[in-house]
Amino acid sequence: MKKRKDNNLIFTAYITLKDGRRLYAHQVGKKAFCFPKRRKLENVD
Repeated sequence: MKKRKDNNLIFTAYITLKDGRRLYAHQVGKKAFCFPKRRKLENVD
């Protein structure tokens, strides 16, 4: 199993879809979208 080292999150008011359209959080009833920050993974046995 792989475990993440940090708990950093990124919050944004919109995301860009693959077709180029922007989806705003308020359009889906949210204040912001939340994503884990990209980071290195370590192996855990």
